[in-house]
Amino acid sequence: MKERINEAEAKASEKALTCDELLRNKGLKEAIEYCDSQGIEPPQCSLTAQSANADRLREKAARMLSETTWWKRRLRNKAKQDFEFEQISKGNVKNVVSEASLRYDTANRKQR
Repeated sequence: MKERINEAEAKASEKALTCDELLRNKGLKEAIEYCDSQGIEPPQCSLTAQSANADRLREKAARMLSETTWWKRRLRNKAKQDFEFEQISKGNVKNVVSEASLRYDTANRKQR
C-alpha cells in the first residue's frame, strides 16, 4: 500500500503543473474538468456567478489546482480509498478497514 501511495503522491507536481498550464492557456473550466478526469473532486466554485465572493472562490480554486500539496493530499486519499475498495472487493477486509491500511495509518500517524 505504501508504494501505491508514494506513486500517487509523486504525480502531484505533474498534476499541479498541468493545471497551472491549463489555467494560463484555457481557463478554470478546463482545469476543473482535468481534475475531475483524474478522479479527484475539484474545488467548488461557480464559473458563471458574478459577485465578489464568486470571484474569490474562483481565485481560490485556481490556486488550489496549481498547488502540489493540494494534489498530493487528494492523490494520497484517493490511493488509500482505491486500495481499500480493492481489499473489500477481494473479501480481505474483516474489520472496518484492511490490515494494510491500519498498519499504514499507524506507522504514518506521527508524520502528519
